[in-house]
Amino acid sequence: MSIDPLTRDLPPVGDGTADLPTPILAMSNISKSFAGVLAVKDVDLVVRPGEVVGLVGENGAGKSTLMKIVSGIYAAGTFDGTVVVDGQRRDFRTVRDAEAAGIVLVPQELHIAPRLSVAENMFMGRLPGRFGFVDDEQLRALALERLRFFGIEIRPEAPAAMLSPSEQRLVTIAAALAKSARLMILDEPTAALTDQEAEQLFVHVRRIKAEGVGCLYISHRLDEIERIADRVVVMRNGSVVERLDTAQGNRAEIVRAMIGRDPERAEKRAPKPGAGVALSLRNARLRDPTNTERVRVDNVDLELRRGEILGLFGLVGAGRTELAQAIFGAWEGSVEGELQIDGRSGWPRSPREAIDRGIGMLTEDRKQTGLIEGQTVLSNISAASLDGVSGRVFIDPSKERSRNAALATKLDVRPPRLDFPVEAFSGGNQQKILLARWLAIDPRVLILDEPTLGVDVGARFEIYRIIREMADEGHAILMISSDLNEVADECDRILVMYKGRLNGSFEQGASRHALMAAATGRGD
Repeated sequence: MSIDPLTRDLPPVGDGTADLPTPILAMSNISKSFAGVLAVKDVDLVVRPGEVVGLVGENGAGKSTLMKIVSGIYAAGTFDGTVVVDGQRRDFRTVRDAEAAGIVLVPQELHIAPRLSVAENMFMGRLPGRFGFVDDEQLRALALERLRFFGIEIRPEAPAAMLSPSEQRLVTIAAALAKSARLMILDEPTAALTDQEAEQLFVHVRRIKAEGVGCLYISHRLDEIERIADRVVVMRNGSVVERLDTAQGNRAEIVRAMIGRDPERAEKRAPKPGAGVALSLRNARLRDPTNTERVRVDNVDLELRRGEILGLFGLVGAGRTELAQAIFGAWEGSVEGELQIDGRSGWPRSPREAIDRGIGMLTEDRKQTGLIEGQTVLSNISAASLDGVSGRVFIDPSKERSRNAALATKLDVRPPRLDFPVEAFSGGNQQKILLARWLAIDPRVLILDEPTLGVDVGARFEIYRIIREMADEGHAILMISSDLNEVADECDRILVMYKGRLNGSFEQGASRHALMAAATGRGD
């Protein structure tokens, strides 16, 4: 007997659902393969007007593939199954088709045209016109309205290259909310957002929900799912493995469904008294590359010891990433103060010099400044350490493959295929590949800028395990994170920055309240 795609995901008749409105979206028996491998298998999904459905699962579970089908990125005919919108079967061929039906996707991986203005990026494809030309005045007014809606203080005519990753995400979401959406799909919307920015987003999600708009909310942050989702759909290995009528109080069940087992919790790390200083900063001051009057980091002192995981917490704009870039020789503005690495003074003048001095840096945006797309896992791991696998003149292929295979095995990269293109891997495995790159140089100091950004809960535990092992082996780790739980749980000590200055130093186990108070400039 065939099952109506509008009702197959609904509770049985007789439980009070008879008066529910027609779903905005009903997907039935959706399957899609890549090179003969099923990425999504026989998935049913329903979203009703005015509800937020949390869609969760590990990287590679099939969530993003499913959303690309809904939003027209994968055209009808390239997958099996049925998509029904507002009671009518739809065969979307393009993203424009889906948007015309009221389906708007804000993807996890943002695509910003850096040379275009902020306003042009926001309204790309639907720029306001007048007499056959773009109406710049109207474009600026529309962009200002959306930017103010999110409290973003930036000129609409400024080049998008000036936006930080978190600002890019807020701008993209603000632009999407400007469209006449029936269904809003948010894929990891709070990645790189501060708690305050995330709270602002939740307010807008609740607002569109009250207006009858449906929302599919994809996130690895289960505290967000508990707060914002009405119900939860869990995917694993391309299939739906659990449906929960409420997110509240079900986090343990969600995690078990996502990873297929109970997660292993690591014990608190014991302090290592007497370890030598790997990195020391005195009176560090950084000036803006374009406006030398603006000081981005001011009078910062810190010490990082061998075998220590030192957390650097703060809100966007606090100066954390700028400080990390200066240590790694990548800051384009002027640098003042004293830096010592293992007792040797001097700021690196380039990332190459920093690497030669034993500094590695996992950057915040792995797509833009980390991965070398179009290249294999082998090449990505070797990118910073070719000298280590070279003879007098040429690279030794056997030595390179042997070393990189050992690193991939140590970090549990899945699948362990050095010949695969790096973009074929999930976000969590891409992060492991980048960690392998820096392990290959055997760094004295490793800077991790948002190391679990966009990474699922299972891969997070794996990355934390790897970071702990690196610290236990004597590497000094500087972990920059916007995730309050991450710095509180995973770091031996925590420094908090506020407006370019250090505003607090905390030991392991510090309260979340105290950390956030320091990050916002408030007293405890």
